[in-house]
Amino acid sequence: MRISITYLYVIFQYGYPHTVRDVLRALPKIRKLGFRYLEMEGLGSAHLRSMYAHRKPVAAALADCGLHVHNFCVVDPALVSLDPARRSQALDRFRMGAELGAFFGSETLHLASYAPPVRYISARPYQLGSKSGYKFANQTRVRIPADFAWQRVWDALVSSCRECAAIAAGYGKTVIMEPRVGEVICSVDSLLRLIEHVGRPNFQANFDTGHFSAQRENVALALAKLAGKFANIHISDNDPVNTDHLPIGDGSIDWVEFFRVLKTQKYAGYLGLDLGMSKTLERDYQKSLDRIRAIASKLKLPVEV
Repeated sequence: MRISITYLYVIFQYGYPHTVRDVLRALPKIRKLGFRYLEMEGLGSAHLRSMYAHRKPVAAALADCGLHVHNFCVVDPALVSLDPARRSQALDRFRMGAELGAFFGSETLHLASYAPPVRYISARPYQLGSKSGYKFANQTRVRIPADFAWQRVWDALVSSCRECAAIAAGYGKTVIMEPRVGEVICSVDSLLRLIEHVGRPNFQANFDTGHFSAQRENVALALAKLAGKFANIHISDNDPVNTDHLPIGDGSIDWVEFFRVLKTQKYAGYLGLDLGMSKTLERDYQKSLDRIRAIASKLKLPVEV
């Protein structure tokens, strides 16, 4: 297994969204933290286009730092719009993101399902902003529109995921779906249902320990349920009283059992450290790496960073 760093590190350092110059500034810092593998994102249409326009200098900087991008995420809520015209435009942007991910050499392309199209009278469940930072709302209140129909929401998501999988197949890539608390896909069983309904061999899950714990899933059991159906892992600890992404060992997840199950499944992919906002973030990465190494050594499980 290979330990990587997710794009949250860049977001926390430089805001949401940020410039390509910020990306170039972040890469040496990531290498200095000890990572050789990372995830990258296109944060909306403007940021995605800028990343695409500057893809050659970004690729050169990655090579200079000895970094490999293994997962590329296109952040675009219009991908699940109920409006077919908006969804079609978003799929064109996903094509750009797929080309960009392939250019960087990423193995997977990453999706999210986003919040259902209801009216939120308090905070939305998942928020990222340059001023507000990184927030999960632990409680939300909604009003259901008169014309709301869950089947329409589900059908739009399934259709979009099939289209994305078809685009990704043209580049030989796998599409992975991120589960997040409060969104259409938030649980193990919703992921299993989506994978079944999309029905494409290159459409799988992104396993996320922090979100599954916050959803009050048993994380080791979730691994067993999703065996053979995930192609990437986001790893953080969590205490399910909230949705915080904590350093490994600072929450309630049973990490020895988690890694033991991964070993039995012969998982050889990536584990992306996905830590939340902290005043000691860089120290938290190091603490998490040390704890992962200690558990892996105990289980005789090979890991590299």
